[in-house]
Amino acid sequence: MGLKRLLLKPFSGYPGGYKKMRRGFQGFDSTPPFKVPDDPKDRRSRIPPTGFREYWYPALPAKDVKKNKPQVLRMLGTDVVFFKDKQGEIQALLDWCPHRAVYLSMGRCYFEGFLTCPYHGATFDGDGNCVAFLTEGPDSKMVGAPGMKARKFPTVTLKGMVFVWMGDGEPVAPEEDIPPEMFEGHNICRPSFCMFDCNWVLVLENTMDAHNAFMVHRNALRILGSRVGGRPRTPLGYRVNLVNNKNVHYRPGSGKSSTERYYYDENGKIPYQMYYPGVDGVWPLHRWRLAWTWFFEWKARRKGQDPSMRRAAAADTPDVNEWNGTKLPGMSRTGGNNRYFRSTRWPVPVEENLTRMVYLNVERYESQPGFLRRLVSGATWPYRNWELNFNFRNQDYDAEKYTQYAMPEYLSSTDSVVVAMRRLFVEHARDVQRRRAREEELPEALDETEAERMVREGDARVAEASESFDVDRLEDELLRRV
Repeated sequence: MGLKRLLLKPFSGYPGGYKKMRRGFQGFDSTPPFKVPDDPKDRRSRIPPTGFREYWYPALPAKDVKKNKPQVLRMLGTDVVFFKDKQGEIQALLDWCPHRAVYLSMGRCYFEGFLTCPYHGATFDGDGNCVAFLTEGPDSKMVGAPGMKARKFPTVTLKGMVFVWMGDGEPVAPEEDIPPEMFEGHNICRPSFCMFDCNWVLVLENTMDAHNAFMVHRNALRILGSRVGGRPRTPLGYRVNLVNNKNVHYRPGSGKSSTERYYYDENGKIPYQMYYPGVDGVWPLHRWRLAWTWFFEWKARRKGQDPSMRRAAAADTPDVNEWNGTKLPGMSRTGGNNRYFRSTRWPVPVEENLTRMVYLNVERYESQPGFLRRLVSGATWPYRNWELNFNFRNQDYDAEKYTQYAMPEYLSSTDSVVVAMRRLFVEHARDVQRRRAREEELPEALDETEAERMVREGDARVAEASESFDVDRLEDELLRRV
């Protein structure tokens, strides 16, 4: 018996007391295994854990693919190898040699524009054709053999970012899936990446959660200056648009404004602290943040950016298009129609419990920016990136990673956006459409689900207790098609 075991023998089982293994072998603060519900009538059970395949996805920066060394990336549970062809364009193949199934990414580009397998020297061009088999010499019959063709994934490179088509069907035009600012002439894309130890669905549903700001983000820099905590508290769900069966987002205009004004006082302002009778207390617990939030409100009013005025203006200029909000296959778009900056949060599935978060941050210019503008923009970008995509966004990650997705839910009216997103995925994803076109058997269509009923009835209960909201109107407007 070793000395370590001898010393630990007085302690039965694993040392460290019960606290060390309070969740069993799962670490106390680690992500629970991802599972979908078993109930086929739950829309969550119909969303693929590794994502929808019939779409373009962001892969990696073009600069990371070197001339003589391939680069591998797992996407949607599939290993893809990237390398440069004879023209210097980045190509992508399945990371699998059709000869003996070795990883092609372990090989090298010994010949410019071609990728060679490290096992027997099978060498492939950018279309996946075997053009040489080094260990058998120039007369090898493996060259050009039908079974020696590697699976190719179409690619396109825009603003220094490589996008790859992950589907089995014919790729659609990249403009259908890739944000429009990636095609505008003078824009600068500054992508950033991080890994999230949870499923892509959890990342996306939380990204568009309409009501977590006053809890999850209350200490983020951009929320610390807001008296209402980012979004006003309200027991009503936002009105949601379904646009061209490709996108869901909050309904702009009067529906959204009236929802946000639920707790407004006679002066048209929402109280900072509200009394909660169930705990005989107020939230927030303290008022010390008001010591500086007044300054940011005053500054906004001076610039004509008073939050209530912005919402009123939105009613006159509704922004309804398929690139705002949450768009298939799973991107979240922020910033509205910002003239100078757009950010796309794109959680790319890697495995069931791992997501690669890709931030496509695009500075928009109508003409070529000058040297000084580019210098200042580049120098300030590290802070802007941290404040937006890490200080703020990673607080979401701290919440979403602990979601036990297969457990039953009891949803609130304020979960209207999440429910609408699930309908979008299950009913309108391109994967489902193509299966339907091939007349494949699909799961039976769902009428109103339990989750949708809870959201609708939650709206009704709130409306019945308020003279400001009409029950029938709220039910009609919960999900509008545009």
